[in-house]
Amino acid sequence: MAIKMLPIHEKGPSGSLNSSKMHLKHQWSTVGQKILALVTVLSLATVICKQNYYPLFQANFIGDPGNPDSLCPIVAKIDPSEHIYDNATIDKILNDPDFRARSIERLSSAVKIPTEIYDDTILPNAAKSKKDLYKLEPLWEEYEKFHKFLKKAFPLIHKSLKVEEVNKFGLIYTWEGSDKKKEPLMLTAHMDVVPVQKETIDQWTYPPFSGEYDGEFMYGRGVSDCKNLLIGLLETIELFLEEGEFKPERTLILGFGYDEESGGTGAGEIYKVLIERYGEESLYAIIDEGNEAFEKIQGLNFILPATGEKGHLNSIIELYTPGGHSSVPPNHTSIGILSKLIDLIEENPYDSILTNANPVLNQLQCVAEHSKTVEKTLKRDILQAQFNPSANQAVIDFISKDSTRYLVATSQAVDIIQGGAKSNALPEHVSVLINHRIAIEESVSSTAGKILEHVKDIAQKFDLGVVYEGDELVKPTARGYFNYTLNEPLEPSPITPINDKVWETFGGSLRYFYEDLLFPEKDEIFIPAPYISIGNTDTKNYWPLTKHIFRYSPGIEGGSNIHSVDEKVKFDVHLQAIAFFYYYIQLVDSE
Repeated sequence: MAIKMLPIHEKGPSGSLNSSKMHLKHQWSTVGQKILALVTVLSLATVICKQNYYPLFQANFIGDPGNPDSLCPIVAKIDPSEHIYDNATIDKILNDPDFRARSIERLSSAVKIPTEIYDDTILPNAAKSKKDLYKLEPLWEEYEKFHKFLKKAFPLIHKSLKVEEVNKFGLIYTWEGSDKKKEPLMLTAHMDVVPVQKETIDQWTYPPFSGEYDGEFMYGRGVSDCKNLLIGLLETIELFLEEGEFKPERTLILGFGYDEESGGTGAGEIYKVLIERYGEESLYAIIDEGNEAFEKIQGLNFILPATGEKGHLNSIIELYTPGGHSSVPPNHTSIGILSKLIDLIEENPYDSILTNANPVLNQLQCVAEHSKTVEKTLKRDILQAQFNPSANQAVIDFISKDSTRYLVATSQAVDIIQGGAKSNALPEHVSVLINHRIAIEESVSSTAGKILEHVKDIAQKFDLGVVYEGDELVKPTARGYFNYTLNEPLEPSPITPINDKVWETFGGSLRYFYEDLLFPEKDEIFIPAPYISIGNTDTKNYWPLTKHIFRYSPGIEGGSNIHSVDEKVKFDVHLQAIAFFYYYIQLVDSE
C-alpha cells in the first residue's frame, strides 16, 4: 500500500515552519542537473510562446490550456444523479440493514479462506492440472475453495457474465457492453494475502482468519488488503444484476490476480489475455488498490489517487574468495570485505531529484496554489520549482526529511545477507540483497550503475574481479571476484495524465462522493490531486493497456494494521466503496 502524503506543516508562532521540518542537504546529480536544465529551457520557452510549446508539458502538467496561469485547476464536481437509474440505491447501500448484513456475511466468508502466498510458493504453471499442482503446493487448494465461494456468493455474476480462469487461479469477469466503440473500463484487486506468522497469532484480538465483526470493524488477514475491494466490486455488479435495470454500453472488466503480494505473476497472466483480446492503449481506465481516503493539508481536503509508481530492483551481490582454516585468516575475510561494500553503499544514498515528471511536484503545486496558510517563502519556491534551480532545491530540502525523502529519491535497503558455513573455516561465498525503489526520474540502469561503481571501488581496493550480469568487467584474480546480478527489475511507471476527460470524470466523481455523499454538512471543497506510490500493485503488469491508471480506494480512512497483527477495516468504508463504484460505473458508461 502507498504511504501517506507528506504534510506541509502549519506555520509556528514565529512564522517559520514547524520545528519538525528537518533539512537534509543533497547535491544535484549530473542527471538531475540535466533534467532540470531541460525543464528550465522548456519552461522559459513556454512563457515566450505558450501555444507552440505547451504540448510538451501536457502529459504531466496540471495546468489548464484555457487558463495557463493555474497550475492546479480544481476539477468540476459531477453529480451522477442524472446518469443513474435509481438514486435511492445509493442510500440503500449505505444505510439499509439487510444490505449491510448480507455484505458482512460475504466479506467475512471471504476472509475465512486463508489464501496466503509466500515468496517461494510454487506457481500454478508448474503443473498441468490443479490436481497435480495440489501435490506440489497444497496451499492452492485454498484458492480453489475461494473460487467456489465466489460462485456461491455471487450467483447472478457467474450466470450472466463471462468468467475465465487464467493459469488456473487468476480470474477475469467480463460484462460485455453494447457499444464496441467505447473503450472498456477495468477494475481490479487481488485475492491473495500475506502470510500470518504463527508466533503472532496469540496477539490477535480475534483469530486472523475468523472474519470477526465487532459492530464497527471487521478483523482478519487480507480484510483491508484487499479482499474488501475484491468483494466490494463483485457486490456492486451483483447488485446491478439483481436490479436488472443497468445494461452497460461500455464493456466492464474485473481482473483478480492471485499473487500480488509476491511476484504478481497472476496479473501478468491476465494481461496476456487482455492484450491479445483488446490490444495496446485499448482500455478507458484501470482502477486498482492504492492510496485511500483523503488528507487534510494546510486546512484543505486533498483526494490523492496515485497516478504513478516508483520502479523496483533487487541488487544481488555475491563475493567469492579462497577458503582456508580460520587459524590463519587474511586481514579481511569475504564477510569483512562485503561489510565494507555495504558501508560504502549506505554512506552514499541516491540524490534527490524533483522535476515536473513527478506527481509529487504537481501535488505540492495544488497545496501551494489553493491553501492560504502555506508559508510565503515555501509557496513561492513550490510554484517556481519547475524552472528555478534554487527554488527546486529548497523544495527538495523541505521534502527530504524522514521517509518522505523517498518520494523524490531512489531508496536502498540492505535486507538479506548470507555467508559462512563453519566457525573454523573461512567463508568462500557471501552475498547481500539490496532492495531499491526507483525514483520517477531514475531508471533500472542508473540505479544499478551507482551500485556497480561502488563494487568496482571495493574490488580495486582488495584486488578482486568484477562480473556484472554475466559480463566479466574485471578479470577474477587469485583473491576472488564479485558477481553482481539484477533481480526483479522494473522501471518506474508511466504517469497518468491529469488534464483530460478521464481525470476530470474520476476526480469530479470523487468530489461528489466526499462533498455531497459523505460530508454534506461540512460545506468544504475536496481537491483531487496526483500522488506517487512508492510501492507497486498489480497494475505494473497492465501499463500497455491504458495510460489512465488510478491506484485509489474511495472512502473515509478505515483500514489499518495492513500486513500486521489485527488487520481490520471499518465496515462503513466497505459500503462506501460499493456506493462509489455503483454510480461511477454508470457515469463512465454514459460518456
